[in-house]
Amino acid sequence: MNAIFSPLTPSGRTFSYPAFSVLAIWLCASPLQALQAIDDADMASVYGQSGISIDTQIEADDGTLLTIGSVTYTEENKDDSGDEFLQLKDIGLQIVEIDDAGNVLGPGFISTRIDVAENGNLNIRSSELGAINFTVGSIEFSGRSIGALGLNRWRFAPGSFLETTVLNDTPVKIRSRTLMTDGSGIDFRYIEDDLLLTSNIEFKSDSLNRPFQSEFFLSADNQALKIEFGETRGTLEFNNLKLSDNLGNPLLNNQSFGDLGYGDIVVNQGYFTVRANDNGEGLSGELLSDITVGTAFYRTDENRLNFENVNIATNGEIRYQLELVGSQTDFARGMTAILTDISDLDLTIGSIIFSQADGLSGRSDSLGAFAIENLNLNGGALVTSLWALSATGSQGIRLDAAITRGAQFDFTYADDESSAAKLTAEVVLGEFSAETLLDITPKGLNFTVENLEAEAHVNAIRIGDGSLYQGQTGRIDIDGLVVQPGSYLRVEPIPSI
Repeated sequence: MNAIFSPLTPSGRTFSYPAFSVLAIWLCASPLQALQAIDDADMASVYGQSGISIDTQIEADDGTLLTIGSVTYTEENKDDSGDEFLQLKDIGLQIVEIDDAGNVLGPGFISTRIDVAENGNLNIRSSELGAINFTVGSIEFSGRSIGALGLNRWRFAPGSFLETTVLNDTPVKIRSRTLMTDGSGIDFRYIEDDLLLTSNIEFKSDSLNRPFQSEFFLSADNQALKIEFGETRGTLEFNNLKLSDNLGNPLLNNQSFGDLGYGDIVVNQGYFTVRANDNGEGLSGELLSDITVGTAFYRTDENRLNFENVNIATNGEIRYQLELVGSQTDFARGMTAILTDISDLDLTIGSIIFSQADGLSGRSDSLGAFAIENLNLNGGALVTSLWALSATGSQGIRLDAAITRGAQFDFTYADDESSAAKLTAEVVLGEFSAETLLDITPKGLNFTVENLEAEAHVNAIRIGDGSLYQGQTGRIDIDGLVVQPGSYLRVEPIPSI
């Protein structure tokens, strides 16, 4: 790979990584002998220009920029991995040029612009990139794999860019912005048990024809790293979800599970912090959300189910803890997340509507508006765990969830958001626990219940607008709910008729 420093010109090519990525790639991949000397004439042209550009041509035929044998995270400061660790193995990064059909034409090119604006902000932008291939050969908890990951042919359509800005603020903030124009996308692959779950990810413009954008800010806050969510617009679609064998041959008669997507996000306020866990090993921090998703959808063929104006509001900070864990009973290894201080969480869905594939044509009347409000864990915690099973290789994962002291919330259903007539109830959940196995099989996605126990009480059921009745409609109790071990749910696409 050759790197050439040159003055920035209005017609110069540009490309961007986040700041640390650009500097790391250049330092690791640009030998000193590849730099070209700048003579007096060149220096004269540089003087008075705003910023510089760095052009890098990848020389490997397959576009390989770097490979990493493994990256390992341990909770203790040890040279070896210890008993519990998270490891990513066989990491690869390629930068290639592709044609409109996605065929690889050869190694790619990087052009990076670095500039200091009049307001003192340091800006690093990269654009005009063909495509990126990023692969992780194995994701492992303490040597036990849960599968492999591939983000292939990450296509940057003309006008797309990655940008990192060091803002001239006090305290200093770093802004990271990704803008993907129409035609940009990723070929997603998750591999487990020699089976592939694939999807074509597409970035779409919003209703105002503005390209997809994702933005967040990093800063130091009270001895913690704070990540704030900024302006997010456009739609992200996971299309054509399919199963294939390890050679890419389609299974299930090449039928698709359908498409998923979300878009038109409004971030009123949203952030999370990362710090050392004061109560033990691992990480801890706080998170806060007041975010509205304009539309989340599920689509099959030419029909689409839309969940509109979905709002998640924590109404204050929720505390979390992340820790690597091991089970001595079944020799599993994994990660546990503990959420506490949940006392007033709201989840509302403004409307549920059927439509044609574009989400705009043939829209039905709304099926209604739903709300779960004032969710309170009674001073307890929501504990979730992701486990790699003890067998050698990729053998699926286990998902555990528990509510330690039960929970309560207010439920509301209305014909639409503005309706005065509602169905309301006070829901009280007892202690809840569930253990579920998730596996990719030749017959589809398989969810097997190892254990599920719960109880629920639906109190103060009321129907109407409150003007024509007094009191309540009744109460429903569900006690001793147990799902027998071995029960399963299999998800597979509908076969062709």
